[in-house]
Amino acid sequence: MKNPPLKNEARCGFKSGLPFRAGCRGFSFVELLVAIAIAAAVLTVSVLAYQTITQSNNRLGNYGSVELPVGVMQNFYGLTGTFVRTHFAPNYSRAAVAEILRENFYEDLDYSSAVFCLAREGRSSIRPLTLPRAAGIDRRTLDTPEAFREFLIEADPASELVFTPYRGNATATNASIFMLMPSDSPTEFTVRAIYEIDLVPSANPVGTYASVRRYQGSTCTAFYDVFYPAPKLGSEMTQAFNPLVIAFEREARLNVTEGNDIDRFKVAANQPFYFVWWPDPTAFTLEAPTQAVAHTGTARDTYSGMANRTSFFLTFPMFPSL
Repeated sequence: MKNPPLKNEARCGFKSGLPFRAGCRGFSFVELLVAIAIAAAVLTVSVLAYQTITQSNNRLGNYGSVELPVGVMQNFYGLTGTFVRTHFAPNYSRAAVAEILRENFYEDLDYSSAVFCLAREGRSSIRPLTLPRAAGIDRRTLDTPEAFREFLIEADPASELVFTPYRGNATATNASIFMLMPSDSPTEFTVRAIYEIDLVPSANPVGTYASVRRYQGSTCTAFYDVFYPAPKLGSEMTQAFNPLVIAFEREARLNVTEGNDIDRFKVAANQPFYFVWWPDPTAFTLEAPTQAVAHTGTARDTYSGMANRTSFFLTFPMFPSL
């Protein structure tokens, strides 16, 4: 008696002792091609994901100690010592903190009656909560950063050694932004907040420590910081992060000729305003390639080198409440 065919034999059959496909089929060429394409796509996505994770690891996790000059930690944060633990650029987490500080900055602007950006080379400890207002002073005469600097010297003579005069282009390496708010007192101005931008060279490791901070009086209420390692030897990245501040005066001031170095910044149709640049934690370096500038005699010549260097470019009026 002949044995019944096996299940596979009944379905596919046998011919000449070898199995053959009678009722079932293998993969077609098109199916194989689609399968290979899917496998290649999965492999490509895996490689790209690995590359992204590897690059993001440097931008999110590069963290270490930086030795700063004596007194910097005390002046900035009220801390002792010379070492600061900070993130190394580029770093996206510090960019998120910088974005929060920028939001705080614009919120302070909404409540301010006057804003003045002062330039300085060294550190500042001028952080008053109020400023004495002498009888007969009209706030409207404080219509430029230089006018406010001279007023500040009368209120606090120590500030003369801290802040440097400028008109238009502030070439100093650091800056302080004073925000005044409305006050009912006839004898004093109220300072809502002071923002400070400092770029501190370091020797261990070699590079620049950048710090942007908000103060109310002597208390640091918010900040972000990041460390930029120095460019490699032979690198074309030589242009410093400057200017930090440009002050544009009213166009009506052109009635008085003071020379092109000052007159070219008299462009405000109605209200004087500022350009301010903060260091960007997502940038690979603080420096930039030296660029040839067409000397057209306009204000743009002084800040064209800041193009595409930071996403933290701020513009705001000197008197936001008017």
